[in-house]
Amino acid sequence: MRKFLLVILMLVLAGLACNLPYQPREADVPEASDPVDGFRIESRILGEDLIKIAVPNSYYVGDAGPDLDALLGSLDLPSVPLSLELQGLLENTQDDVLLWGYDAGSTAAVPTSFVVLKNDRFAVVPLGAISTFAGSLLGNNVTIIEEQRLTIGGRDTLRWITVTREAGIEFTQAVYLFKASGTLYMIGFNANQGEVYAQLGVYDTIVASLTVEDLN
Repeated sequence: MRKFLLVILMLVLAGLACNLPYQPREADVPEASDPVDGFRIESRILGEDLIKIAVPNSYYVGDAGPDLDALLGSLDLPSVPLSLELQGLLENTQDDVLLWGYDAGSTAAVPTSFVVLKNDRFAVVPLGAISTFAGSLLGNNVTIIEEQRLTIGGRDTLRWITVTREAGIEFTQAVYLFKASGTLYMIGFNANQGEVYAQLGVYDTIVASLTVEDLN
């Protein structure tokens, strides 16, 4: 059941956010160590790690623990696909969740929501081969429709565009995967397909900005 965490969280966040011609990028996206125009830096200390990420000013950002519990408590979970599996899944995998959030200021039909996770199990797999394990990472109900290998924030990064179909509902995700300090990081952005393609530049900037620093 762990493999569904990324997609389930994004579907939950999409439910929360809804209630409240792209050309491939081959150039490097610089690391956002300082806020770029229209972005702010969010910092969180989770355990022994200091996590920093730059997000647009309209984004709400939460983290694991109380923030995630509050998110679940604020939702009408029966209306969310796979909601019956959600609570047990999160109880077993909250340590994998670093940050989550959504675009609180968007007027799109399906505003962007996102989640940042770490994965140690697949950290030993070469990035070029990790698509072989996409079913284990994302679930068999997720279809990869586009894959690109990019340098984002100075890191070798894999970007998938995926489609998820649950309970007659279709969502599109941009999923980024990269390695740092022996850990595989996954950042997934969920919206409808038009919104995902229109916001890829924003997503790239967010991914470029993510840093995780060991405080020990």
